[in-house]
Amino acid sequence: MKSEHAPEIEARAHWRRLAFISDLHLGPDAPLTTARFLQWLQADALQADALFILGDLFEAWIGDDLLDADPADVHHEVCTALASFASTDRFLGVMHGNRDFLLGSGFVQRTHVQLLADPSVLRFAGERILLTHGDALCTADIDYQHWRARCRDPVWQRQVLAQPLAARRQQAAALRAQSRAAQSRMETSSDADPAEASRWLSQAASPWMIHGHTHRPCDHWEGGRLRQVLSDWDLDAPVHSVAHRAQVLWLDQGPGALAVHRQQLV
Repeated sequence: MKSEHAPEIEARAHWRRLAFISDLHLGPDAPLTTARFLQWLQADALQADALFILGDLFEAWIGDDLLDADPADVHHEVCTALASFASTDRFLGVMHGNRDFLLGSGFVQRTHVQLLADPSVLRFAGERILLTHGDALCTADIDYQHWRARCRDPVWQRQVLAQPLAARRQQAAALRAQSRAAQSRMETSSDADPAEASRWLSQAASPWMIHGHTHRPCDHWEGGRLRQVLSDWDLDAPVHSVAHRAQVLWLDQGPGALAVHRQQLV
């Protein structure tokens, strides 16, 4: 993955408040998280002029024809809510993650979101902010990088999407089980490589990166550069566990300064 040719997103003149989230993993197995997201999207999120979802909005997206299946499926409800948000003339950008890399034109038509290239450079308030899901930064996880290259290949994707929906559901369930096993081991190789992140920033002529994927929310300062890691959302985890969290990163352009803060929704 290279960032020197990252497309640029020019903030609209009226933008003053931006919201960034990632790794919500919405779906039928996360009812509390999904309900909280829908509540937030229809209320506090409307304070934002633009909302950026940097990957893994869904726990699994097995093809846009998912929306032609059971109309009671929670994916329909989420997509309807996204379309409602977008209809307010607010910018809504969604980036592919490692769970929902099959989001396509059908999803865009249903929700009116803008699919974001990974990475992209956001130009806002005089800043160049590099946006990425973050999984390509985990260079030490060789097995995952091989898998990432495979599942992002258009030929492979067409072959998968040609399979019956039921078969894709089974495959997605198997992949989720493998992913949970890897997360339980908390392997250091699944974290972003600081040197790789620094290289991306240099190539994009940017001092600031925002990404998700690692589920390790933190602000990393190094050599005058800032790398902000977004929180995952998991309100279905036990209430008193570390994993029980949902967080929004807000950027507010004031009269003379750009304010950055994290909002805890729990």
